[in-house]
Amino acid sequence: MESPDCVHKSTEGWQNGSYCCNCNFHFEDFYHCTTNPKPKDHEGCVCGVHKGWICMVSIDGEDSRAHSDWPEHSMCEIHIRKDTK
Repeated sequence: MESPDCVHKSTEGWQNGSYCCNCNFHFEDFYHCTTNPKPKDHEGCVCGVHKGWICMVSIDGEDSRAHSDWPEHSMCEIHIRKDTK
């Protein structure tokens, strides 16, 4: 889910359009029925309710780690662009 700004606009001189929304390590996070807290205004199954974004990066051969509460359209130095299919 790329924002047009993520493709066409560069906010820093070194930036080349490599934003979180087009990074291989960036994943959408969802609520789960068995965990708390539940999202407000939702009853029953909440497994399809968007919760936020996660960065699942692996640094220097370590196992991947989940970094929650990540922004959708930010940027960092570890960006690897998603494969386009």
